[in-house]
Amino acid sequence: MKRLFVLATVIALASCASTMNSHRMKAAQRKMLETRKLQQAGQWDAALVMAERMHSSVAKSVTSAPKQKSSGGPPVDLLPLLAGWENGPFADLKTALQKQDSKRSGVAFASLRQQCVNCHTVLGKTKVQVTEFP
Repeated sequence: MKRLFVLATVIALASCASTMNSHRMKAAQRKMLETRKLQQAGQWDAALVMAERMHSSVAKSVTSAPKQKSSGGPPVDLLPLLAGWENGPFADLKTALQKQDSKRSGVAFASLRQQCVNCHTVLGKTKVQVTEFP
């Protein structure tokens, strides 16, 4: 009986963590789109703040469960992918927003989105769509 209880608890906690990550990633997508809207409206400081909030959602999601099961292979360590996202497209976006550079920020947003799609693809979560920018 104890084993069944422990097993049920572990499954419930794993499900809860998965649901929390799903909510965080959906929040990250909303924040990414809001960052873009703020940038396009010329609200550079607000866009930078929203970009940091997006980063927080993504980072919390990855660090809470850094090894994820892939669709057809071994578990994937997401920490190197997060580091690549942070040091690549996200850093480019922050710089573009700080410099209030519309052209550079447009390129950075496209790269950022593509990196998100790449991570989802690696995990086999191709049904998870990352919204394109207007």
